[in-house]
Amino acid sequence: MIVVTLTDCPPRLRGDLSKWLLEINTGVYVGQLNKRVREELWKRICDNLPRGRATMVYSANNEQGMEFRVHNTRWMPVDFEGLTLMMRPATTESGAVSMDRSSKAAISRMVQNKRAEQDKRAQKRGYVVIDVETTGLDPAHNEILEIGALRIIEHKISERFSAMIHPKCPIPQDIMDLTGITQQMADKGIELKKALEEFWDFLGQSVVIGHNLSFDLAFLKKASVDTGISIPVNSCFDTLTLARRRVQDIADYRLETLAGYFEIKPERFHRALEDCYTTFQIYEKLNEIG
Repeated sequence: MIVVTLTDCPPRLRGDLSKWLLEINTGVYVGQLNKRVREELWKRICDNLPRGRATMVYSANNEQGMEFRVHNTRWMPVDFEGLTLMMRPATTESGAVSMDRSSKAAISRMVQNKRAEQDKRAQKRGYVVIDVETTGLDPAHNEILEIGALRIIEHKISERFSAMIHPKCPIPQDIMDLTGITQQMADKGIELKKALEEFWDFLGQSVVIGHNLSFDLAFLKKASVDTGISIPVNSCFDTLTLARRRVQDIADYRLETLAGYFEIKPERFHRALEDCYTTFQIYEKLNEIG
């Protein structure tokens, strides 16, 4: 879903927008676009709106469930502890803009309250912890080997999902050493499209939890696009981001390090379902100290 609002929109630009989006009120457009069209449309808006203001809001797989952009406005997007917020600048006597301490404190309280409420809702209706194992670090050139997921309801595991995937290319030796997944094991796996269909069906509209979640989602999105599978939009929480806010006296924020910090002793790391178990326990611990 995408929403675009414009002021002082030239007729030519309005015509371009009407080709892709539905105008539901003066200067308000809504619709469904893929990423390529959305990016091209935003570029066209910025290039052809010299005096007017523009705002674009669209669905995204992040903690807020959306992203937004602005053009020709003093309200600016700012990153605040992993959340994108709009900063409304205060005007000084000289005409300059600033953000005073009270504004920063108010934003901090708002973010904390928002996250606390989201945590409560996630715990009440349940959430799904996910993890993927891959043949490398680059979604454009490497493949998914294994997908794991746990459904958590009221702090307890209610369902499990696990899929080994048959890769197109041989598994590098360093990946076999790291994960313990051998070529023989992977050769017995299922096709990528089938695994993704079953995974997205398992996930549904649940809140998603993961450690360094952007890595997992990048692979899942790329693989889904390549196999022609539609991707749902879910609220997401990253235990890596959460740990950086709530744990200070620690060497780093790797899954293994956090497990040691919280005295969690998994059987092994770098297998999808086992890492889901570890992430689930870390997430619960982080909420206890929040």
